[in-house]
Amino acid sequence: MEAVPLLLSLIALAIVSMDLALAIVWNRSARYTWSRTCVVFTATLLGAVVGFALDQYSYLAFSGQVQYVLHFVWEILLTADSAFILGMLPFFASWIIARPMAGYEKALAIILAALYVGDSIAWIIIPMQIFSMLQYAIWMVSVTYCIVIMSQARSSVEDKSVRTMCMTLVIISLAMLPVIILAMVFSHLRELSIPIVSLAYTIAILVFLFIAIARTTGRKEEETPENREISFAKAMEMYHITEREAEVVKLIKKGLTNKEIASELDISVNTVNNHIANIFAKTEVRSRIDLLNLLQEASW
Repeated sequence: MEAVPLLLSLIALAIVSMDLALAIVWNRSARYTWSRTCVVFTATLLGAVVGFALDQYSYLAFSGQVQYVLHFVWEILLTADSAFILGMLPFFASWIIARPMAGYEKALAIILAALYVGDSIAWIIIPMQIFSMLQYAIWMVSVTYCIVIMSQARSSVEDKSVRTMCMTLVIISLAMLPVIILAMVFSHLRELSIPIVSLAYTIAILVFLFIAIARTTGRKEEETPENREISFAKAMEMYHITEREAEVVKLIKKGLTNKEIASELDISVNTVNNHIANIFAKTEVRSRIDLLNLLQEASW
């Protein structure tokens, strides 16, 4: 029974390794700004699974002072990795549905990650059950937030495969919440709950990436002006860009300044600035150069 968490974590390790390989392949052909984030997220998840597997192996293979020191090292590394994943989850969910996060939402994600680090350090130093329960409670808050925003915005996502991924992640998250709650209440289930939850999400990501790569490959077409125009229209829908903002994007592509765009569209410069700020927020870029690079990479 003691070897079960290690066995499950090794299975999760094999699956998340495939996830990372497919995420890298998909990133080379995908037209989403968050595809790079998917690679980073998957790599971080791989690190967490490796850390947990090593911790379980050390528990079975060593004893005494060696086991204690190794457990301390793996716990520190796993805490840092898990905190990064925890803080990244709300950002990742928002990127998937092309929903700009408000300032307070970004602050909340960072605060949750910081609370997790502080609580985990307290648990390592003073292994009281209350600290372990708080770790699971923090994860529940973050997962619940992601469930809510993805459920609300799922119908507005244009790409069918992304929409399917949103629904799949919501279902899996709802299914895993009881596992998290049980692990929070019953301490003997905690070592088992981590690889179970990891397996559920890594399998879901694996299936999505297989579907996404197949759809991307099947959509390869000869580039024509008509196809580029259709692609541009779909991109605007994907990022929830309004008709007026799309006009601004086209003029930015032509190299017009804000003042020239205002004159071309017969609107004020302040209005143009507001449109550009909204475009940057929706496409997750910080400058005109980043926006133009995004348009060029995606052939829009």
